[in-house]
Amino acid sequence: MRSQIPPTIRDSASGHWPLVIGHWSLVIVNCSLFIVLILLLPLTLPGCERITPTPESPLPTPIPSPLRPTPTLTPTREAQPMIVTLGLWLPEELSPYSQRPGAATLAQQLDDFSDAYPDVQVEVTIKKARGRGGLLDFLRTARDAAPSILPDLIVLDAAELATAAGSGLIQPLDSLLSPTQLNDRFPFATELGMVEGQALGFVIGVDMQHLAYRPTVFESRPVSWTQIISPPVPFLFPAGGHDRQINDATLIQYMAAGGKLTDQDGRPWLDADVMVKVLSFYSTCVGTGTISPTVVLKIADPDQSWEQFLAGESDMAVVRARRYWLEADETIAAAPIPTRDGRPFSIARGWALAMVADDPARQALAQLLLDWLIASDHSAQWTQTAGYLPGTRGALRMWDVPSTDRAVLHSVMEAAVPPPRPEAINTAGRVMQEALEAVLRRRVSPEAAAAAAIESLGQ
Repeated sequence: MRSQIPPTIRDSASGHWPLVIGHWSLVIVNCSLFIVLILLLPLTLPGCERITPTPESPLPTPIPSPLRPTPTLTPTREAQPMIVTLGLWLPEELSPYSQRPGAATLAQQLDDFSDAYPDVQVEVTIKKARGRGGLLDFLRTARDAAPSILPDLIVLDAAELATAAGSGLIQPLDSLLSPTQLNDRFPFATELGMVEGQALGFVIGVDMQHLAYRPTVFESRPVSWTQIISPPVPFLFPAGGHDRQINDATLIQYMAAGGKLTDQDGRPWLDADVMVKVLSFYSTCVGTGTISPTVVLKIADPDQSWEQFLAGESDMAVVRARRYWLEADETIAAAPIPTRDGRPFSIARGWALAMVADDPARQALAQLLLDWLIASDHSAQWTQTAGYLPGTRGALRMWDVPSTDRAVLHSVMEAAVPPPRPEAINTAGRVMQEALEAVLRRRVSPEAAAAAAIESLGQ
């Protein structure tokens, strides 16, 4: 850094002061000479010669050199790195600070991100997933009351993306994701993350239902209704429903057979023919002893189905993928839920990563973390330790499972779909559950139960 030169020294350097000093020295010399001449004058008078001194040429007037402008110097300091904080809001289920499966993996990945980008730190906030005081509610409140605390990224239940987008709380990802990232998604993940044609979320982990069975009991993997009915093998599935709504296990059967829950105008609707086929399948299973109504109607959750299966109460059961891939051993195998035509089908529900930051500079920084979390290797590692299924083919390819298991998962995930809209489930799902219970209890025929359900919807 250049030091500031004192003005007097700087002026001396210009040559001004040396000229002034030389001028006064010459004047003093001339004065001394004049005195000497005065003293010698009497000595020269006798010769009567008049001495006329030769006039001296005048001394040049020194011309001041212009002063250089004094520069304004600003002391410099050694540049210090600026630490940028990215806000990441997560549901309790995905907290990296908990004891849940996958928590330690996610915590390590966040630490590794900080190591890779030392000027960026991640601040994680944990909230409950849904409802009052949940992530979406808190996001909406913060936007209006304290926007400075808004996160840059948030993980939401994929079912809430449309609400968040409608409130202007999250930003489109289309321009932030590469074509490779977009094309690597399974169809269900693409659809789960879309709102009105835009990618508003990137699915990072899902859960769905599939079959768990004991290979020693079957000659081949059971994939169709025929293999369930004959030879009869005890079959467990959640038939009790949830809050009087139809469970995904039965909804999968209905949708896999071509059934829909809404008509062309979006109103709740049921296909009578498909309803009869599904209910007839269950009725036949009851008749052959494959299904015990008293047992399955007490199962309202696929976790209960899994636990009873592990306890040896059945040789095949519809289970939650998350429990299976965390707890299954080599004596158990996975398969798609057996359907009418044997084609895989399931319903995917899960978590989506969304962008909250709307400033381009903040988005560019947040994209570093987004890309880090959805990278195939990171996604594969986290989903497998957490028990969730990944939203991309690349991540599934990196799962550490036998190729046969990966093939089963791939077939199910390629065919899986997002859940129907809540308003359709709330209406059509209730009458479907009533019809299922009536058939399992042998109170009415499949045809009568289907007709009653159709009538309840006013079709």
